Amino acid sequence: MKRFASILLIVSVLSLSVFGQIVTGQTAIAMNGMVASASPYAAEVGARVLEMGGNAVDAAVAMGFALGVVEPYASGPGGEGFLVVRLADGTTKTIDFKSTAPSDLSLYTKAPSNYSTGPLSVCVPGVVDGLLKALEEWGTMSREELISPAVKLAEEGFIVSGDFAGNLSDAYEKILNAPGDIANVYLNDLMLYTAGDIFKNPDQAAILREIIAGGSEAFYNGTFADKLDAYFRANGGAIRKIDLANYKAKIKDAVSGTYRGYNIYSVPPSVAGAQLIEGLNILEYFNLSAFEYDDPMVISLIADALYLASIDRRNYIEDSDTVPVKGLISKEFAKSRLPLLTLGKGLKRITNTNERNAAYAADPWPYELGESYVDVELSGVAALAEPAYESPSTTHYSVVDRWGNAVSVTQTLSSFFGSCVVVPGTGILLNNEWANFSSSGINKFVPGKNPRTIICPTIITDPNDELFMVVGSPGASRILSMITQIIVNVIDFKMPVTAALKAPKTATYDTAAELFIEGGYPENTLKALESQYGYKLIQYPGIDLFFGGANIVYRYPDGLLLGIGSYRRSGGAAGID
Repeated sequence: MKRFASILLIVSVLSLSVFGQIVTGQTAIAMNGMVASASPYAAEVGARVLEMGGNAVDAAVAMGFALGVVEPYASGPGGEGFLVVRLADGTTKTIDFKSTAPSDLSLYTKAPSNYSTGPLSVCVPGVVDGLLKALEEWGTMSREELISPAVKLAEEGFIVSGDFAGNLSDAYEKILNAPGDIANVYLNDLMLYTAGDIFKNPDQAAILREIIAGGSEAFYNGTFADKLDAYFRANGGAIRKIDLANYKAKIKDAVSGTYRGYNIYSVPPSVAGAQLIEGLNILEYFNLSAFEYDDPMVISLIADALYLASIDRRNYIEDSDTVPVKGLISKEFAKSRLPLLTLGKGLKRITNTNERNAAYAADPWPYELGESYVDVELSGVAALAEPAYESPSTTHYSVVDRWGNAVSVTQTLSSFFGSCVVVPGTGILLNNEWANFSSSGINKFVPGKNPRTIICPTIITDPNDELFMVVGSPGASRILSMITQIIVNVIDFKMPVTAALKAPKTATYDTAAELFIEGGYPENTLKALESQYGYKLIQYPGIDLFFGGANIVYRYPDGLLLGIGSYRRSGGAAGID
């Protein structure tokens, strides 16, 4: 591994480098590298890695560990995620570091949705092995150089943001009454931290130092594993040290498709890349650009395309190598969904799973071998899995370096503060991904399996396959709505990417009876959606984190990079000018 001078974390607005100046803000423009994140601290860390000559993978690894310190309620070493990397030579891969079920499931006696907190809600975490596998495969810098900024933040502290303080306040009772060490770590003498306070996590810093010294082995087979094993044995948890020692992140091919000539590179099952591409395939058959973005016809088409795609996801997407991905992302399969759409009227939302499946399910298997729509008899009903709980908590970050390498990463604990379990002496919040399993169907828990979720980090290239946009978002079931509408706003409606992100959004998914809608749409549009199209609306007064918090790096044709930290979360961007 090529080594560079150690990174010193200095939170500033502007600094000088042999490669240029670091520029920061909620939006930033630069030529020689750009990062965007839900946290300005993490953005600063990523930019400084680029400043020192690191590539996009190096910056992403450093940001991932830093986010686990400064945004611990949304991600961290106790969580999971997925990464998409596209190298300057066009090589595109993903890393699946989703969490997995433990080997002994005998303690689980109820449906997964009953385990939302506590030791039995935890799946084996994957973040550490996923990030370090990316570093091993494509990085250039050392673990010490990339993880040290996170150690410094944990040891010396950082200023608590309004988002951090607000999330603590929302979860205060849950934290106060949770077992383990969470109250000692995340409360200030059992009181809330407030914006402007300094927060430190020395126990987490100690674990990070062990990772610097020993890599994944130190985390999955060292002090952290020993402490977790002992605590879970004493407190009714199912994970054992052997489960941690056996964990391995996986390098996989990206799922790819096209939308109006642009190339979409996203994540394979058990997450939502195929669903994103299917929804875009359906929309491609409509001339959306003939309308305005806030026309009820456009809103209805997007909502219903995503509704059908989410039903197909529920039927077919799982942690398996036998998912009919080629069928799901086939443009011919998308044609088979078109007869269900009626212009001027929205699809009826059906909350009963069997009735919904009978009305709207489709079969992508005939399209696996490239069959055309006209040659396929549209018949058959798939078995719909039991709905699983899905949380709004996640974090996403996007990176592009001076050489054109790009990385899109989404990490999560599932819920904010995950399981509310911090094993004493670790400082690390553990996920509550178990609730994303089902008790039956294709998403049923089995040892070593990972639960299905909707995270969807994505990289888009233009019709010449030049880098165009790196995008992703938190928001659970709303993630696909957010990403799809950003893509449509930019490609179909030619919006500047800042306007595409700020524009009000809608959200839909298969188990929701309503269409969720942000403030900012014309009153006549809302009336038409209700009275003409038949949607039951749940309206929000303005833009809201409920809909997601996309962080984007956009590349202009001349190579200039625009970074945007989420407007719905206090995000930040930083670049090398």
